[in-house]
Amino acid sequence: MKNERIHSTLLGVVGAYLIFLAYQLFEKRADADASMPPALRIVFIAFFGLAGAAVIVYAFLVWKKSPKEDGQEQPRKDDENTLK
Repeated sequence: MKNERIHSTLLGVVGAYLIFLAYQLFEKRADADASMPPALRIVFIAFFGLAGAAVIVYAFLVWKKSPKEDGQEQPRKDDENTLK
């Protein structure tokens, strides 16, 4: 189905965005005019990085489990053993 493919693609985009947020926080961690304490910044960097990686892994699993789109229906397991 296309729904699983779209779902996994959107999850991948969300995961990439979370990793991008973590990178942006990491890149600006040494700014002197930071409005966030350094310890809290490290917590958010770790949270966004790990959450983004987890969402990308989940998106890959959803994509891997989705049926192939070759135009043919895949046979069900109970159809293989029935007499015709």
